[in-house]
Amino acid sequence: MNRAQKEERLKELILAENADLRFLKKYRESNRIEFFDIAPNPGPNPRQREILEAWVDPYYRTFLMTGSNRLGKTVLGILIGYATLFGEFAWDNKNSRKGAPTKLHHLFNHNEPRKVRYVGQDWEKHIKSVVIPELEKWRPASREITSKKNSLGIEAYWYDKKTKSSLEIMSNKQESQLHEGWSGDLIIYDEPPKRDIRIANARGLVDRRGRELFCMTLLGEAWIDREVIKKVDKNGKPDRSVFHVDGTMYDNMNYGITREGIEEFASKLTEDEYQVRILGRPAYLSGIIYQGYARKIHLRDRFEVPFDWPVDIAIDVHPREKQAILFQATDQRQDKYLVQELWDHGDAKWIGESIVRAVTRNNYRVNRVIIDPLSRGDGNNRNTMFEIISKILYPYNIVLEVASKDKDQGILEVKKHLKGPNNTPSLFIFDDLIRTIYEIEGYMWDKDTQKPQDKDDHFMENLYRLCLLNTKYVDMEDENMEGSGYVDNFLDNSGRDALTGY
Repeated sequence: MNRAQKEERLKELILAENADLRFLKKYRESNRIEFFDIAPNPGPNPRQREILEAWVDPYYRTFLMTGSNRLGKTVLGILIGYATLFGEFAWDNKNSRKGAPTKLHHLFNHNEPRKVRYVGQDWEKHIKSVVIPELEKWRPASREITSKKNSLGIEAYWYDKKTKSSLEIMSNKQESQLHEGWSGDLIIYDEPPKRDIRIANARGLVDRRGRELFCMTLLGEAWIDREVIKKVDKNGKPDRSVFHVDGTMYDNMNYGITREGIEEFASKLTEDEYQVRILGRPAYLSGIIYQGYARKIHLRDRFEVPFDWPVDIAIDVHPREKQAILFQATDQRQDKYLVQELWDHGDAKWIGESIVRAVTRNNYRVNRVIIDPLSRGDGNNRNTMFEIISKILYPYNIVLEVASKDKDQGILEVKKHLKGPNNTPSLFIFDDLIRTIYEIEGYMWDKDTQKPQDKDDHFMENLYRLCLLNTKYVDMEDENMEGSGYVDNFLDNSGRDALTGY
């Protein structure tokens, strides 16, 4: 081959290579979903990734991604909608072998074509201008997906020829009766639905044990927080099949939006608007005291408390209401576990005897027992609740002490345990402590006084007082056994705690 021939051959190779590159570029642009997580695409943002990783676990039935505007909620809904039609994530996923999409067939209890319903807000402003463009953007040209218009001229019916699966778009503004009579595998809500719309659609998930996916900014519809996010099972325990993530606009930074864009938008907002639009906090939840609490982080299945874990007990007393008694154990890593609650009507004798029964039945290694300061009365009565309970506990080498009243510092201590350094929690709750969980999830600041509401706070009083004790785990063999028990090791001659001074 002479020089001229070589040059001609080189030109042919370059043209062929360029043609291949153009083909690949065109293929990638028309099959965007296949390259969702491949550079230069950034892939899922942190909140989207949490949902996608949990999606392959059949245990979860209800998913919620809540938070600010521009968090990537609609994109997540579209991606999972298509994945349900296809029976797989169309992109490479870390849960599968390299180069193979993650299969989702194990999530369905049938071999029939899958049916998805996508519920947007109104037809014109939301579905036509937001949802349909996203469906088009992520629709892969490599699959034969057809769409059909409804009576309003909007492409509301989507059909995947390969799997014969379908996606139907409905509006939250339609009458709830129009949502009845449907049966399928997945309901996707893009923004909060009305409650009657959700109930009408949920009935259609029964036969196939379908799933729900809520992608929304919680501006309204407070019932979603009560009935979906904080759902409980028939025994009153938190429903652990609900998987909820919450995010801010900053979670989507560098995944389609920039810091400069966020800050420019934020500069136009009031403080209240910033809380909702940037941080994604609805007004009706802005007063929650323990916003660092999350079920999937802080709840634990019950296990036997090891005999060597020191257990502190707090008592919140009331003359007419139920008595609240909370037990907190400390492990070798200094993590705290709320392991038992007693919540019932009873007098001082009942309180003392209930504590003794709980301690003996569970072989608790009692450290300190503290009680509401009001239990001592005015000082002239020698038959106070404090005195009665003390007499019952004393034969079991359990000393009763008056709890701290420093609520402000106590709340800060609880927050520190819920979300410590590097977002590492050090406070956990057994998931059958129904009343404690109910209170921590609804503990609110009073709008007028800016103090904690004096309502449904009995176990929250106990919790902050227990955290103020700052109990440290000490190996049983290292205890100073000079006194009557573990408690004596932490009391000085005045009866005050040597560690905390209380």
